Amino acid sequence: MDTFTKSNWFRGLVIAFTIFASGTALAACGGSDHEKKTGIVEGERFELGPLEYNVLFTRPLNPSDVEDKEYLVGQPEPKPDQTYIGVFLQAENLDEDESHALPDSFELVDTAGNRYENLESESSYALRPGADVGPEDVVPALDSTPEVGPIEASMLLFLIDDASLELRPIELEVEGEDGPASVELDL
Repeated sequence: MDTFTKSNWFRGLVIAFTIFASGTALAACGGSDHEKKTGIVEGERFELGPLEYNVLFTRPLNPSDVEDKEYLVGQPEPKPDQTYIGVFLQAENLDEDESHALPDSFELVDTAGNRYENLESESSYALRPGADVGPEDVVPALDSTPEVGPIEASMLLFLIDDASLELRPIELEVEGEDGPASVELDL
């Protein structure tokens, strides 16, 4: 092989490898459809696949308050350095043909990277992670306790360390088909 042929052969090999590596990297990360959605704030609708979400309201819950007792049914008293947080949201399945499941869990994340997973809840206001949402259905269901309640939304319940309340913004992370999404909470 002469020098010109070796040079062209090597150049072709480098180009083929570059194309292969680029395609593999794109396939591994799922392309741009699966980038984290950020910059979302309470009250702003966002879609993850066929499910559309709206975080309406977030607030600390007080076990001594009459209204909040209904949100905290079955929960133990928090430790002196912990606070229950209620995140109230709505979800809608935009697919007119198929049911789609809510994520199995949700997380709160503070600016130090502390993560808190939602608690199981016996409250009639609680969102049921992992539940199927029927075609064109909404959560909470029409005329259900959370839908006709004071906030008109289903609740995710979290127990967080009081120190995290100072590490704002605190964000709700929601997994989804083309997510995840991160919602900045107004705490």
